[in-house]
Amino acid sequence: MYKFSSTICVFMALLVGLIPLGEGFAQTSKKSLEMQMMTVGGSDLQQCPSDAPVNLHLTHVLQRALRCSPELMEFQLNYQIAQADSMIASQRPNPVLGLGADSINPTPGRSPQGTRQIDSSVRIDQLVELGEKPRFRREAASAAELAAQFSLKFAQKAVLSDVEHIYFDVLSAQQRAMDLAEMVQMNQRVLEVAQARFKAGDISDLELKKIVLDITRANNEYQNAKTDLAKSKSNLAKMLGYNQTLNQTTLARDWPNHEISIPAIPWERISQRADLRVLQNRTLSAEKSRYLARALRVPDVTVGLQYNHLPVTGSYELGTVNTYMLNLSVPLFLRHSYEGELRKAEIEYFKFRDEQLRGEKDAHTSLKYQEAELVANQERLTRVLKEILPTASQVAASAEFAYAKGAIGVLDLIDARRSLRQARTEASQIRTDFAKSLSSFKLAIEIEE
Repeated sequence: MYKFSSTICVFMALLVGLIPLGEGFAQTSKKSLEMQMMTVGGSDLQQCPSDAPVNLHLTHVLQRALRCSPELMEFQLNYQIAQADSMIASQRPNPVLGLGADSINPTPGRSPQGTRQIDSSVRIDQLVELGEKPRFRREAASAAELAAQFSLKFAQKAVLSDVEHIYFDVLSAQQRAMDLAEMVQMNQRVLEVAQARFKAGDISDLELKKIVLDITRANNEYQNAKTDLAKSKSNLAKMLGYNQTLNQTTLARDWPNHEISIPAIPWERISQRADLRVLQNRTLSAEKSRYLARALRVPDVTVGLQYNHLPVTGSYELGTVNTYMLNLSVPLFLRHSYEGELRKAEIEYFKFRDEQLRGEKDAHTSLKYQEAELVANQERLTRVLKEILPTASQVAASAEFAYAKGAIGVLDLIDARRSLRQARTEASQIRTDFAKSLSSFKLAIEIEE
């Protein structure tokens, strides 16, 4: 029995020395796996309180978006899945251990073997992959992991850009509501003057009704503006994970400076953009998967080594018989030769390559359009702020003063007030368009180092 145990120990030690374990086996401990599992999950709720502050700045909004935006969760999980796939691809096939028993004799007393009842055997099999399959599998998984990593980076930047867009929408709605609230106060003064002139007989009842009608329309616009503001804040709350307390929050006027120079487009490095790096690495992963599919036509070999321990036969002097057996097995490609896998890999490669080429072409085309749009919005905003809005404010103030003195008619007053409302609305909208186009343009030219 001692010889049998010693032989098994030597046999197992030999196999462990001959058959390498997976690359990550010795490096991955229980503690490291627990730490990795702790990173899987949602945002830290302690860092994402539901109540919104009284005042909110754009910097705080962007910081919270990175921590609490539910839009990023899917990309974070996809990246962690890709990391797990890389770990799986780097693992070697595990050996298979087999224990066997034969020549089982339930009546050992009648056998020439004496008290021996069972012949025993120990066997271990190892799959040996040929055709560089492990290398292609690792390279495909590594490229897919890089694609997921760049996808996460681009998603973070895209979410920040989207949050900026919603923030500017709220700012625009907030400014429009403030402008119309000021117009409502002006309407009250105009109505008091009109009523005084009507009592004095300076204007007719028809003119007074025209003023009341215009004031009513302005009040309705103010109510619509408050509704739009509440809707915009609701969209921002969803992006940031706030509750209804955001309705009482005032957003800081963190508009971008419209007098800055437009950033130059790095045409020679635009292919290093994060979203284009995603397409490039997906194509590379598909190419390595294509090589792996081709390598499937190279049959793998399964090597088996077996140790047999036989009891004594005949007289005791013959001793115990121990034998060894070596097996080699290969698959026979009789029913198929992985034609389906190869065809699928080829199609996926050309699909991802076409997506990469289209993406790079569309990136150059859209950049030219975004640059032209940004320049146009900048010029429009400059004209509105320096020419149209100041002129409209002066005309409205002069018309109100002239009407109070009886120098102009009611139609001139109404026309001047409508022009002021339109100018303020236009200024708010153009400022929003410029801020959004600048945010999108910066995202489109940001290069991943």
